[in-house]
Amino acid sequence: MKKSQVFLGLIALIVVFSCGSLKKTIKVDPYIGNWSLLIEDTPQGDIATNLVISMMEDGNYSGTLSSDMGSFELDDFEIIEQKMSGTFYYQQIDFDVTGTFEDMSFKGYVSGMGEDFKANGKKLIEE
Repeated sequence: MKKSQVFLGLIALIVVFSCGSLKKTIKVDPYIGNWSLLIEDTPQGDIATNLVISMMEDGNYSGTLSSDMGSFELDDFEIIEQKMSGTFYYQQIDFDVTGTFEDMSFKGYVSGMGEDFKANGKKLIEE
């Protein structure tokens, strides 16, 4: 009787510990999602924008900027070692978006027409 209780106890311990090690860790990509950005001191004033970053099937990132002025797909969009870059066109003018991610914040610039405009923001947490 004692041997069967010890045996069952060992089996229970093995099951408990083996189930705990079967948990899979899912790594969340820190860049994917919605980002609220403010582009400062443009000729139109400060512009509140939304940057949506997603992952394409080929494993590359894609980005779209949206504001009251319209929605703009970012061309040549990439994120390498926390640094983002991309280009969009507005009124037949090329604008470059560059910056760095740090935790849940973004600091960078929108450059065009020979000027650099600060673009700072944070990731929006969806509940």
